[in-house]
Amino acid sequence: MSHNQFSDIMIPTYIINMKHREDRRESVVKEFSGRPEFDCHIVEACVHEKGNIGLWESIKKTVNIAIQNEDDVIIIVEDDHVFTEHYNRDSFIENIIESNEQGADILSGGIGGGFRFVVPITENRFWINHFWCTQFMVIYSRFFDQILNADFGPEDTADNFLSQLTAHKMVLYPFVSVQKDFGYSDITAENNISGNIEHYFKTADITLQLYQKKYKQFVLANKKERTI
Repeated sequence: MSHNQFSDIMIPTYIINMKHREDRRESVVKEFSGRPEFDCHIVEACVHEKGNIGLWESIKKTVNIAIQNEDDVIIIVEDDHVFTEHYNRDSFIENIIESNEQGADILSGGIGGGFRFVVPITENRFWINHFWCTQFMVIYSRFFDQILNADFGPEDTADNFLSQLTAHKMVLYPFVSVQKDFGYSDITAENNISGNIEHYFKTADITLQLYQKKYKQFVLANKKERTI
């Protein structure tokens, strides 16, 4: 598919937001302003006394909407998502297409760590064994039923649970998405993160940067030598 054809692509994008979190809703809506490749819909978050269960029910609610809309691929976004300077429409869509061809269930735009093993698939996309943070996830329809039928427990967290639910997960690097610190958190009770969220993303970034550096040094450089 040529880059010219990417201008016609609109990806169903579902933004999970608690109705009373107006500051978060305004912030995330601004992030998508001027980005017509995202077909954005606000999904009212499910409220539960346990935030982790509320988030999981919100994810399931979103997946059910996607099934009703016959979506082949969706993006699930939490309202503290922020694009980084590394976001590029054409590269992003290419990665969505290639990840689908390679059988990915989840393609994350950015993570706060959680992984022990990393395999560079390309210079800008890595397989990971685990991840923290669910603020920006591309989800393929092949994975919908697994999400809906999974037995999410009262002590589970969405990021850990999704990590265990499939081995077919990747992350873009450099990250195209990070979480914004609003000074209060709906996330600590929902995910496996506590403390300074920026620290987690920066630490993950440093580690993945090293993998990218070695991929360029040993894989890409070797390919270039073979073509000379």
